[in-house]
Amino acid sequence: MGSYMRLGSFLSADELAELPYGKLYRALTTAGRNLDRHHLLFTFSDELLKAGLPSRWPDVQRLAAQLSGSRGFGSSYRLDPGRPAHLTCDYLPGRTLAQVLEKVKEEQAPLGVEHALMVLQGLAQAVIQMHEKGFRHGALSPHSAWVSYEGAALILDAPVGTALQAMLPGAPALKAALEPYQCAVPASPFQQDLFGLGAILFEMLTLEPPPGAPGLAAALDQATLRAAQEEAALPGDLLEFLKRLMMVGQPFAGAPEFSGALERVLYDGEYSPTTFSTAFLMHTLFRDELEADAMALQRDQGADFGPFLPPEGAAQAPVQPARSSNRPVYLLLGGIAVVVAAGFGFMYYRMRQSEKASLMEVRSTQARLAAIQRDKEAAEAKLADIAKQEEAQKTLEELFGKQAEEAATQEAREAARRDLEAARRKRGELARQKAEALKKLGQPGAGGQETPPAGTQVTSPPTPASPVKQTP
Repeated sequence: MGSYMRLGSFLSADELAELPYGKLYRALTTAGRNLDRHHLLFTFSDELLKAGLPSRWPDVQRLAAQLSGSRGFGSSYRLDPGRPAHLTCDYLPGRTLAQVLEKVKEEQAPLGVEHALMVLQGLAQAVIQMHEKGFRHGALSPHSAWVSYEGAALILDAPVGTALQAMLPGAPALKAALEPYQCAVPASPFQQDLFGLGAILFEMLTLEPPPGAPGLAAALDQATLRAAQEEAALPGDLLEFLKRLMMVGQPFAGAPEFSGALERVLYDGEYSPTTFSTAFLMHTLFRDELEADAMALQRDQGADFGPFLPPEGAAQAPVQPARSSNRPVYLLLGGIAVVVAAGFGFMYYRMRQSEKASLMEVRSTQARLAAIQRDKEAAEAKLADIAKQEEAQKTLEELFGKQAEEAATQEAREAARRDLEAARRKRGELARQKAEALKKLGQPGAGGQETPPAGTQVTSPPTPASPVKQTP
């Protein structure tokens, strides 16, 4: 049986990553004595707790609620400020970008420009969404980025980013770890986050974090594609784009200008960034870890968690079947990962060298089949997540409505009304997302879908093509 440790209502199972501000675990919740659901769980270092991080829990909670269900971040964020404090989101198999870069060095495997751009595209979409919602990250680094085994990239620690940035003066260890990714020249909040993206891209291309401001311009001019195991200098268009991100060239004035430049780099050059090729890279790099993860998930299926429950838990009602369990998805992902890593890793490298045209046809067929299966699984998971979020939004609407009625001042009343309108818009957005998920599953969505609250202006949810195009 595995080693588990109770953290509030969660059991931590395996430590996945050491972070500059704490640790990341695979954790789970139980239904009685049995597994209910897996999660990713962050804990925070004593340095940050002593520096005053607990005073910022309300801000973290608010950002987590605003991000819930948004593309490019974790799903179903939940903050528990207990001892120890921890932040959770739904489990997504993968590793941090910092771990990916370390594995590339260890295995001496090539990390192509197309892989770096695929990761950058996912992170850029998330950054733009954050600023559209009116807040920043401020502490971006390779530890912030999570790369799934299926090739998706997202910003996992977004709810705590602003708090981490504010803690830097009182947290010397964190400040030293994040210094290469911090903008040292005057810039807007959006440009500061773009600098973080540029620093991450620089490291993905060169396998080294950027130097400090005095030597940055020279380092950019002398940079080579070391990660791709090439001694060639960075291509001109990519170098110009990187300089603008890192405030050496003309900074980007705003999101539209940045999105247009990113699209040109992604699609007008000689690169071909795809989720499929990034997934093959992840399966190749983390073959052993992927198999170990799958075995750990299977281990949890048959574990008896009774010894880890509080004493009163033993007298609780009989165990009910897990209503939202995603165990079949995890087993399927583990099986797919092992099969793909074993059966198609060699084909992937042969394909890159273009030695046989027949391999290209096989790759295309497998990609279509895998994409169909992933879309189906994603839609099913999305529906389960949307159902939870809709219940949460209903609760928030009731809370904010009550606050608006009982507010003692006009200012407090207006703030509550704004929160109420935001919650209503969120539920309208969830209704649209549910319809799309049902459509992907081939089910009618209009008849069974809940009508958004009256007066809500429903906006379309972000799609892979906005603000930058997503390669199939």
